[in-house]
Parts: sequence; structure tokens; C-alpha cells
Amino acid sequence: MTNKNEIYTPTEGNVKKAENMMTDEQKEASEIRSENYEQEQPPWEDFSEKIDENFIRKPPSSEAIEKMDKSLEELGQVFDGSNSNWHLDGALNISLMNNEYIGEHKDVDISVEKDELEAIEAHLLKNGYGFFLSQTEDKSQNKIMRRVDFKDFNDSDNEHMLIAAIDENGKIRRDKSLNFVDVHIINRNEEGTALSILETPLPEKWTQPQPMEFHGKQINLSHPGKVLYYKLHQGRDYDATDAIKLIETGKITEEDIDDIQKVHEEEFSSSIDRGSKIFNNIAGLINSDMNTDEIFNAMQNQPEFKKRGDMDEGLKKLAEKISESDDKSSDNMLNTAIIMFGVEEKNNQERQNLSELRQRVKDAQKLKK
Repeated sequence: MTNKNEIYTPTEGNVKKAENMMTDEQKEASEIRSENYEQEQPPWEDFSEKIDENFIRKPPSSEAIEKMDKSLEELGQVFDGSNSNWHLDGALNISLMNNEYIGEHKDVDISVEKDELEAIEAHLLKNGYGFFLSQTEDKSQNKIMRRVDFKDFNDSDNEHMLIAAIDENGKIRRDKSLNFVDVHIINRNEEGTALSILETPLPEKWTQPQPMEFHGKQINLSHPGKVLYYKLHQGRDYDATDAIKLIETGKITEEDIDDIQKVHEEEFSSSIDRGSKIFNNIAGLINSDMNTDEIFNAMQNQPEFKKRGDMDEGLKKLAEKISESDDKSSDNMLNTAIIMFGVEEKNNQERQNLSELRQRVKDAQKLKK
């Protein structure tokens, strides 16, 4: 049995067989990727300087506006004729809906369909761009950009998916305004329904691009409801002020708030169900004689927890509470976790936030009349 963590080294026969199945274009692209497989790049810019003390984006300079304009123009040009379902993500949508930049935007984010990645890669290559993965745990350090093809692009839990400008040799270019584009994949279930981060259904209208013309180029915006949903999900201080700016554009409706509320409630139920399954697995691995460290190890080895790199401290405290309790059933562990991590309080706070945003939407709609 092969260890899944071992690096696979194909035989010479397998390599030749794979090469014989490739077109000349695919062979050339594969050779370029291999030659420049890893490329070191400077660290990301510190975006915190672009946010004021009230967590509002500072007004952009004329140079920043010129750069953002050029970036969007290049985006429209690069995707012109791609026939793919792509659209902008993030606060750039708010600026374009607002007909004026609400501040400086650190990068361009887009969403694309998972089953269109092959066609998108081919289209990008013709326009001087390629797929890359990058690990960015320490944003102050140089980052390693790893060139991949469409098959490997969406096959990583802890790497940053990016589109970067490249020259004819596959080297990353630094002279393009549109560069290091964050990519989010639209994942769907077997029925074709788009899924949230927690794998609950999303409204289909959120996956449909909202075309607009920008300096003679077509730019696809996100549905306003989707923009607001992710702003609430990310939860950074400036996301809250961005959300208010979005509502002030008048593009958000009460129906959008209804949609977001429904997704949040389904995510809450899904989280409880997933937690129940996880602690049911843990209950089968521990016994009444285990100490805190042994219980912690059993928790830490759960795949769902392994995906999260920031849970060790919380899991250690949870393991300590469970080791002190006579009841080590899965139900008790789940209830202890819900109380300790404030799951219900957070959900109630989200409901309260949505109630307040609903009132803001009503007020914004009145102003439009």
C-alpha cells in the first residue's frame, strides 16, 4: 500500500505515455511549468495602512485610482471572449456599484466555476497569465509561487490560489497592473447546486455574473447579495464598514437579507450536524482513563480539525474540560464545545446584525424614492 504522503515519481515509461497523449501546445505548457515550477516573490503590501482609525478605507490617491482603473481594464481585456462564468468578488464590486472608488483596493478577486478551469487556463495562457499556488502564513516574508495546471489548481486546502502575469518563458512579470488575482472556486454538489464554505446551498442567482461596461470593457460584477454575504462572513473590521457602503449604494434589497438569513441558518444547522459527527468519532476513540493530552491528540487527529491551523489552543482547553467530566459521551462533548466556543451566542449576534442591516436597507430604499 502506497503512503499518500510520499512524493510520486513516475517511471520513464509513464512519462512517455503521458507525453504521447498531449497536444504540442500542452507539451510546451508543461515544459514551461516544469522549468519555472517555483518562483520567489516579494511579500504582500501591508494593507492596514489603507484603513483609518474608524476602520473605513482611506480615500485613494490619484496614482492608486489610475492603477485600479488600469487593472480593471486589463481584467476585461484578459477575459474578453472567454465565454466562462466569471465575476468579481470583494469590495471592488461596491466601488463599481457606487460609480466611485470607496477606497483603495489591495487586489482583484474573482470567482470561477470548477468545471471551467481547463478552458480558463487555456484562455489565460493565450493572454499571458497562468495558475499559481502560494503559501502565505507569514505575510512579511517572501512568498513562493508554485506554477500548476488546472488539475492541481483547486487541489489544496492551505494554499492561496492566484492568477499571475507571465512572460513567454513562464516567468512572473511585475509590469502588469492586473496581477496576483485571487481566485475563488464555485463548488457544486451532484445536483449542480452552488455551495457555501460550509457546503450548504447558495442561491443560484449569486453565481450569475452581473455585466457592466468599464472604460469600453465588460466587467462582470457579483450579485450584491453575495458581496454582502461574504463581507459578513469574513468579519474583518473594515468588512463591516464596507457592508454599510454597499447598502448605501441602494443595490441591496430586503430579499437579499432574506437570502443571507436563510444561508446563515442552514450553515448553523450544518455546523451542529458536523460537530455531532466529529464528536461521535472522538467518543469512539477515548475512554474514562484518558488524560487531557490523550483526549487532545484524539481531537487533533480529526480531519475537520486538521484543516484549521488555529484551533490547538481551544481544543486543548476543551480536552481538559472533557477529561475532568465523568460524562464523555459525544452529546456532552458537543454541548461543552458549543458553550465553550460561544457558538449559539455568535449565531444570535449574526441574527442581530442582519436585523440591523435590514433596517439600513429599508432606510436606503426610502431615500431612493
